[in-house]
Amino acid sequence: MSPEPPPSTAEIDAAMRAGDMPRAFALARRALDQGYAGPLLFHLRAYWHEAEGRAAAAVADLERARELAPREPRILNALGRCLTHLGRLDDAVAALDSALAIAPDSAEAHYNRGFAQERRTELVLAEADYKSALKFDPAMGDALARLAGLAARRSDWLSARALADKALGVQPAHANALFAHIMADMASGDYGEAERRARLVITDSPAQMRANAFSLLGDALDAQNRTAEAFAAYGEAGTTLRNTLRERFEIPGEESGLDLVLRWKREFEAIPAERWRAPKAAQSAPSPVFLLGFPRSGTTLLGQILASHPRVTTIEEKPLLRDAITEFLIPHGKFADLAALGDEECARLRDCYWQHVHKFGIAGDDRLIVDQSPLDTIFLPIIVKLFPEAKIIFALRDPRDVVLSCFRRIFVPNLYTYEFLSLEGATRFYDAVMRLLALYRSTLPACLHTVKNEDLIADFEGTTRALCDFLGFGWDASMTGFAEKSKARAVATPSSTQIARGINADGVGQWRRYAHEM
Repeated sequence: MSPEPPPSTAEIDAAMRAGDMPRAFALARRALDQGYAGPLLFHLRAYWHEAEGRAAAAVADLERARELAPREPRILNALGRCLTHLGRLDDAVAALDSALAIAPDSAEAHYNRGFAQERRTELVLAEADYKSALKFDPAMGDALARLAGLAARRSDWLSARALADKALGVQPAHANALFAHIMADMASGDYGEAERRARLVITDSPAQMRANAFSLLGDALDAQNRTAEAFAAYGEAGTTLRNTLRERFEIPGEESGLDLVLRWKREFEAIPAERWRAPKAAQSAPSPVFLLGFPRSGTTLLGQILASHPRVTTIEEKPLLRDAITEFLIPHGKFADLAALGDEECARLRDCYWQHVHKFGIAGDDRLIVDQSPLDTIFLPIIVKLFPEAKIIFALRDPRDVVLSCFRRIFVPNLYTYEFLSLEGATRFYDAVMRLLALYRSTLPACLHTVKNEDLIADFEGTTRALCDFLGFGWDASMTGFAEKSKARAVATPSSTQIARGINADGVGQWRRYAHEM
C-alpha cells in the first residue's frame, strides 16, 4: 500500500475556512510527521497539543513556528498564552509584548497579557490590559469576568456583580463571572446562593474551573458550619487540580518542592557554621527589610499594616532574589559556594536584586523597602549573605491553622504550592520548612523579629509598636487604617478579601472546627 500523500496547503486552508479544526490539526500533524515544516503546521500542531493539555509540547512547536515567522502576531500570542500555562510568566509577557507591538489592536493578545500579569500578581497592569481588550472587543466575556474577579479581590462588590452580570450576558454560566458572584454572595452572607452557584460550575466546567469551584463550595459550606462537607469539597479541589498539574510537577527524576527543601537542609548541615560567620560584606546602600514566614501565616496582613506607614513601601511577593537562587540553590552542591561568596560577587547579586526592584516600578526614595515573600524563608542564607545588615520579620501563626488554610486555598501553582493540594502534603512541607528555618536560625547571624498572628490580633497597637521599634522608626496612627487602604493597593494574595475586613479573630483556632477531619 502506497504511503498517504502529504496534505496540501490548500487542504489545510479549506479545513480552517470550514471551521473543521480537528481536520486541520490532523493534516498539519501528518505533514510534520512526513518531514514537512512551516510556521502554520507548527502553529496548528501546537493548538492540538494545547487542547490536549500538553503546554510544554505546544511551546516547543510555537518556538519553531516563531523561528520561521518571527513577526507573526498570532504565533506570538499563542506562545504567550502557553508560556503562561507553564508558569513562565516573564517569558509570556515578553512574547505578548512582541505580539502587541505588531498588532496593537489584538483584543486576544491584550487579554492574554492581562492574564499573565494577573498570574505575576501585577493586578494594576492586568486590569489595564483587560480594559484594553474590551476596547477592541466590547463583548469579550473572558475580559469582563476577569475584571469582575479583580473587583471582588478589592471587595468592590457592586462593581464585581455588575461586571459579572455583563459577562454572563455574553456567555451564560461563565465560570469566572460566577466566581465573582460567589465571592459577593459570601461577603453579603448569602451562603446558600454561593453554594448553588459553585455547584453550577462544578457540573459542567473544565478541570481548573472545577477545582476553583470546589474550593469556593468549601467556603460556602464552611460558612454554614457544614465542616465535614466543606473538608470534602476542599479535598476535591486539591485532587482535581493535582490531576491537572501532575504532568507538570511530578516529572520522573526531577525534584519536588519538598525534595528541594530537604536537600537544602542536608547541604546546609554539611557546611561548618563558622563559614557563615565571616566578617560582614560592605554595603553601599541601605538594606531592605525582609518579611518572611509561611503562606497563610499572616505575612500579607503584616505587609499591608506596614505599607500604611508613611515611611514604608511594601513589595508583595516578587521574585527579587531569583538570580542568586538560580545560581546557588537550585543546582546541587552549590551551598558551599554561597557560604564562601566574596564581596564582589555579593555586590553583583545585590545589584541584580535592586534591578528587579526598579523593574517592578519601585522608585528610589527615602522610604524603607519591605520585601514581603513568605517562602523566601527557605532562601534565608542568600538574604543574610547579600544583606548582612538586613532586619528580618518572621510571621508566625498556629501551625494547625496555617496548614489547614493552605489546604483550603487555591494558589498560583509552582513547585512549592503544589505541595498544598493535599492536607498531608501541606503538613509535610510546613514541617520541612520550619525544620530548615530552625537550622538556619541556629547558625546564621540574622537580625530577626518574630510577630505572632494571634498576638497581633489580640493587641494590635502593642504588637505593631514593638515592630516599629525593631525597625527603628516611630509608630504611626495611619497603620490602624490599613484595611481600607489595602483596597486601593490591589493585594494579590488569597488573603485580599480578609485583609479588607481589618483585624478580626475569625481565623484564630479555625482548625478546631476541623479537628476530626485533621
